[in-house]
Amino acid sequence: MIFLMLVFTMYVCFSLDMMSSLMIFIMVEMCLYSLLLSTSWFHVMILLMVLEMLMLLVFLLINLTILSVKMSGIFVFMFITLSVAEASVGMSLLTMLVRSNGNDFMGVSIF
Repeated sequence: MIFLMLVFTMYVCFSLDMMSSLMIFIMVEMCLYSLLLSTSWFHVMILLMVLEMLMLLVFLLINLTILSVKMSGIFVFMFITLSVAEASVGMSLLTMLVRSNGNDFMGVSIF
């Protein structure tokens, strides 16, 4: 069953043009990172790395959209600014957590 899904996915990706197949690949990768983000949320450092990977994928998606639609690039600069601010806030929270607890493990249990 997995093999058939893989063959079907390869057929769909190769039958589309390059931009559409790249967009599909980015969306699948974003879904995988979102799944990883929701399953491994005990260590803050891992969460920050997954969030940065999501930010890089969104940045790539925005660039591809701007290139295909031929829009202005000012939105990219605003996104980069917000992404850097998010990373600095995350690192400062990680530093505060490590200084107070000694590690980055969060012992929060939802279920």
